[in-house]
Amino acid sequence: MLDGPIRASELDPNFKFEVAAHEGAQDITACFSCGTCTAGCPIHEVYPEHDPRKIARMVNLGMRKRALSSPYIWYCSDCYLCEKRCPQNVKFSSALDVLKNMAAKEGYSPP
Repeated sequence: MLDGPIRASELDPNFKFEVAAHEGAQDITACFSCGTCTAGCPIHEVYPEHDPRKIARMVNLGMRKRALSSPYIWYCSDCYLCEKRCPQNVKFSSALDVLKNMAAKEGYSPP
């Protein structure tokens, strides 16, 4: 998911606000990376690389290109366990839908 070091020059500080501006994804900035979403994710059990916590972290850090080009945003099965268990009430499945739409608009296609 991460290819090399994170460079401050590559970060987009407005990315998280862009994502949060969409209905259902407005709480993405409340994520504090506790890992509850990942621990309950059935897709993570099969594909350990699919880590909702890391995707949320990329969004909140402004890692636009890495988040939108990640193949793991497409893995979600929409079971909503991450949302049901999140102590911050982050609607992660909705945020992933936003990321998928943004990725498609910016030319990143599913694997």
